[in-house]
Order: sequence, then C-alpha cells, then structure tokens
Amino acid sequence: MSSTTPRLSTSYRPRLRDEDRARVTRELAEAYETGASIRALAAEADLSYGTARTLLLEGGVKLRGRGGAR
Repeated sequence: MSSTTPRLSTSYRPRLRDEDRARVTRELAEAYETGASIRALAAEADLSYGTARTLLLEGGVKLRGRGGAR
C-alpha cells in the first residue's frame, strides 16, 4: 500500500488474551456442548468463524461432524 492510498476506515477488536480468552473459551465450549453451532456462537460473540473454532479446539471440545442433526 503506497503512502498516497487512503486507508479504508476499519475498526479492530483488541486481541483476546489471558483471563478474557480463557473466559470466552469456556463460554463458547459450554454453549457448543449444549447444541449451539459454531456460526451462531461466532456471531453472538462478535468473532470470526475461524476464531470461534480455534477457541473451541483450545478448550478441548470435540467438534461435531458437518451437516447438522440427522
């Protein structure tokens, strides 16, 4: 990006660190284990799908298969 190109206006969320990250991970894991989807959790927590999925994996959650209930 050159110095003459104006930067698009964007807002950044601060990174989840330490106790906040652990708390959000626990909350996501509990909700996922009661049946919530990763997409729903991500939207509710204002996270990307990838971040929500990563936090679930960090929390030791066994992810469900694709395709919802059968």
